[in-house]
Amino acid sequence: MHHQPRNTPISGLESELNSSHKRVLEIIRRNKKATRAQIAKETGLSTQSLTRLTKQLMQLDLISEHSRVEGHRGQPAIYLTITEKRFCCVGVVFEHDRITVVLDDFNCKNILKFTEHGTFLSAARATKLAQDMLEKLFATIEDSITVLGIGVSISGFFMNIEGQICSQQDPVGWSQINFQAMFAERFNCPCFVENDGNAASIGFSQTQEGATFQSFFLLLFTLDVGGGFVFNGQLVDGAYGNAGEIAALFNSNASMPRPTIGSLQQYYSDAAAQPTDYGDIEKAIAKGDPIIESWTMSCVESMKYPLKAIQSLLDPEAIIFAGRLPDALQKKLSENIHIAAPSFGGLTAPKPTIYVSGGSNILELGVTSIPAFYFFNR
Repeated sequence: MHHQPRNTPISGLESELNSSHKRVLEIIRRNKKATRAQIAKETGLSTQSLTRLTKQLMQLDLISEHSRVEGHRGQPAIYLTITEKRFCCVGVVFEHDRITVVLDDFNCKNILKFTEHGTFLSAARATKLAQDMLEKLFATIEDSITVLGIGVSISGFFMNIEGQICSQQDPVGWSQINFQAMFAERFNCPCFVENDGNAASIGFSQTQEGATFQSFFLLLFTLDVGGGFVFNGQLVDGAYGNAGEIAALFNSNASMPRPTIGSLQQYYSDAAAQPTDYGDIEKAIAKGDPIIESWTMSCVESMKYPLKAIQSLLDPEAIIFAGRLPDALQKKLSENIHIAAPSFGGLTAPKPTIYVSGGSNILELGVTSIPAFYFFNR
């Protein structure tokens, strides 16, 4: 995260944990369940140390024995799982057309979710509504639940190291928002702010699929294009938190299609010579409308330079597609994009794999993964 609160408060329960406890929890969380042998292999901990750590975590009611591994000879190993509703994370997603507040437990299982749809051009209006939604959410949280923090996702760029962010919808208004005072102090827990590309990247890094990549660059397709780079499990966010601002590498010509829901809807409306909504777009995709095909191929062309820059400057193992752009179109883009790698004398450098993550809730997963991400690193 670009700006982590100073003197971050931690719960009494977290204060009883050390880095080894957290490593065990991280492996179980990422895999949904894990045996002691699997944890030992991934951590390098001795059997004696792991036995002691898992016993302590069970005494704290943070993990429990779940079921036995089937299909193996001898004494079957026992899976360990994280106890539901002990550690939880809150997330707030600010988007141009909706605000979402979620409460997930440590297993990434959703407990509560509130969504308000509309047009949110004012930072004051958007944050006031989010505060009201958080008040409602925190009022329902059980006393037995420990909230690790509030993750916030918003499209925009950071203005300074203090975490002030500038968003396209209301640049001046957003730049004056103090999320620490508004959320952290009000709800007495850490608040972590990320732009949407970084939030989505953190969310993907905390999944089982994300853990298989040593490094990846995630492209987030929403109203515009966002991005984030994860290397060795850590977010590379730059000096001011603005690394990964991939939208700046696309052609500035507004008429040039780019892989965003805004561009798709505008392109289809112009070609059909009539206003269209998202329902019309979904029907057009389902029937294989040639307008959709034309837009997709134009986006393939517009993505060549940004993807080449990602490959040349960062050399990631994979490039991940994610976001609200329909999965069918993300898949179509991935199938038609060709990334050229350097080649000399018939020898070619490795190039990144393009992977479509699937699902449109990556930001909801991302914002509640942000507090967990920093829990494992503090």
